[in-house]
Amino acid sequence: MCYNLGMERLASLTIDDFLDRLGSKQPVPGGGGAAGVSGAVGAALALMVVSYSIGRKNLVEHQDTLGAIDTELQDLRARMMHLADEDASAYAELSALWGLPKSDPRRVEGWDLALDRAIAVPTGIMDAGAGLLELCARLAPICNKNLLSDLAGAAALAEACVRVAGQNVRVNAVMLGDANATERLLADLEHRRTRASQMRAEIEKVCGS
Repeated sequence: MCYNLGMERLASLTIDDFLDRLGSKQPVPGGGGAAGVSGAVGAALALMVVSYSIGRKNLVEHQDTLGAIDTELQDLRARMMHLADEDASAYAELSALWGLPKSDPRRVEGWDLALDRAIAVPTGIMDAGAGLLELCARLAPICNKNLLSDLAGAAALAEACVRVAGQNVRVNAVMLGDANATERLLADLEHRRTRASQMRAEIEKVCGS
């Protein structure tokens, strides 16, 4: 089942417009959008660290790696924003079905797929947040040391991205009809949260925070 939601891309909104919509009494954007945008902000902050590291004479041996990380961060930032839009779309679809009677053929036909998508998309946001943490960890030993506090901030935003998106995974996982599947998802969620927290702490330690 496909819904034409007519939603604007979040990246096309001003920051004020995004925050106004996020804080309003409407279903989207919600937590998943906030998670994706937070991750994109973290990726942009890490990109600033790279920008101030490329071209420095004392980092000449790391220039190729810095260039590669720059490309990966650019891709990750775009992916975060795409996933933020996808999360809004997934939630809007699930919400539309939720409002139908349980016996409605449209709900019966579309519910499982919509619920699966509402779990898969924030899981993708968690993956992207973990990817940002990995890039921050790679960047920490080879970047401009004057930007280490910003890199630690990027790592904190990446962990927040993982944890916020995880809330969407959790709340949707408990609606699955398969208790074993729910248990597996919640165990995986806890593992991801723990790993993100550990990585953020390790990066902060390298950054002197």
